[in-house]
Order: sequence, then C-alpha cells, then structure tokens
Amino acid sequence: MSNQKHQLISQAILAIATTFSLFSATVANAASLNVLWYGQTDAYNTKISELAALAPTFDPKGDGSLDWNLTIWNSQGATPDFSDYDVLAIGTGSKAGIFNFDPTGILNNKDAISTARGNRTFLSGQDADAHYFGSPGPRPNGPLGFLVNAVNWAGSGEGMGIVVLPDGHGDVNSPPSSRQRWWLNDRSFLKDELESYVSYFNTNSVVIPTETSDFPVNEGLTTAGISNWNLSSHATFNKNIPGYLSINDAGSRPGYAITIVTASEADGGTLGDEIETIPEPGSVFGLFILGGFGIHSLLLRMSQ
Repeated sequence: MSNQKHQLISQAILAIATTFSLFSATVANAASLNVLWYGQTDAYNTKISELAALAPTFDPKGDGSLDWNLTIWNSQGATPDFSDYDVLAIGTGSKAGIFNFDPTGILNNKDAISTARGNRTFLSGQDADAHYFGSPGPRPNGPLGFLVNAVNWAGSGEGMGIVVLPDGHGDVNSPPSSRQRWWLNDRSFLKDELESYVSYFNTNSVVIPTETSDFPVNEGLTTAGISNWNLSSHATFNKNIPGYLSINDAGSRPGYAITIVTASEADGGTLGDEIETIPEPGSVFGLFILGGFGIHSLLLRMSQ
C-alpha cells in the first residue's frame, strides 16, 4: 500500500474520531448545571452539598439526570457573577436551628439578580430544605425529589433560573426568629410580582393538580409524598397571580397554591435541554453531516 493511501486512511480515522469527540462534548455539556445556592450556617451548607451529591441519583422515570456544579454564596461573601450560573436557589428564611438566614446579599443585589434572571422561576411555601435535613428526610418522593426537580427545572431554561423557598417557618403568629421575611421588602427582586398575592399560614395538605401531575417539575412526586411533613407548608399564593401557574395546590384552602412556577415554562423539561450552551439537535445532526462529507471525500480519493 502506498504512503499516500496510508495518509488518507489516517485522515479518515482522524475525521471519524473528531466527529465523535465533538458529539460526546455536546452530550457532556447537557449533563450538568451550574448551581448557585445562597448559604447559611456551616451545617446548612454541608447538607446542601450532600443534596448536590445526591441530585444525579434522582431519576424516577429513567430518562436521565443532571450533575450539579455547586457554589455556595454566603451573604457576607463576594458577590458572584450571576451570569455564570444556570440557577440561583434561595432556601428557607429562618434563623432557627440549622438556619441562619441573612437576606443582605439578596437585597443588596436586586438589580444584578434581575438582570441575570432568566425565563424560569420556582416559588414555594414548602420549606423542603428543613424537611430534607429533618423529617421525613431525603426521601425521593418527598424533600429530595422536590428540591432536585425544582433546581433542575429552573436551571434548564434561558438565563439564570430562580428557586425560592419560603421566607420563614410558621405562620403570621410564629416567633421572629423563625421568619426572615424578605419577599416583599422594597429591595427584593420579587416584591413587584408577589405583593398582594402572598398569605402566610401553615398546612399539611398539598395537592398536585391533575393538569400538572405529568409535568417534569413534578416527576416522581405524589400528593401523599409532599403532604403531612408536619408541617408541609408555611406560605401560599393566590392562584390568580399573573404570570404563574400552580403545580401544587393548598388542599386546605381552595383558590391558593403552595408552589407556583412561570406559567409559560411550567411544562418544560428538567434535563438541561433548554440551556443556551447546548447545541440544537440540528447542530449535532449537521456535525455528523459535515463529518460524513469529509470521510466520504477521503474514501473517494483512496479509490482513485
């Protein structure tokens, strides 16, 4: 065999390897999220790190999962570049127990968060982080699945998604230490959309409506699994709130929601499919077409 044909064979092998390497890179890009979690105590932050490690194990439908590249943002720490993250998660606003919530970082960065904020927002009255740490614990059909779904859904849209848990434990009569109300603060990026649509009361009854039960954001969860956490929720939203859709209703209070998400994105995926850095399917197909043309050209030259 001539040296020229040896060279052409080597080029063909290189073209095939390059095509598959690029395809593998696109798959790898789709497998993780950059998660920014607003930190609290060292113990709290450790638990959130444990949650991040468990996130890729939650896959009830067997259709894939996401790794989390977790960054803890402490309230007194340097302000992050929000554009570097797929999702910002803000846990329960309390100073009780493992919590030591300080809203300073959030309130001081209203404009920066608003600028980076994307097209998906997840707001809930369920203090799922508290119940992940305590009872019922990291149960898949419970706090674990609830938190993983929330972050994966919010992080799979355009820009920086938002996940926000209640700004306190308990109802309006609970002690000040258990509620660090910041949602309606003048410097809150949520105030304008939530004002006059929020109520604070405790409930154990959380109902997943039939019309949203098959949405990816509710994957692996049932009404029974997210109810009876003693207590399951501490805040509700009027279901008439503009721009949002209830994915979990308040069973004990008709007309109110426990968890709401951006209505236009409510049935969106949780696998990172919508992240801007992920090539469109047509791009991947085009990659194979280009690779195929290159290989075909080399083979023709070899036959001459």
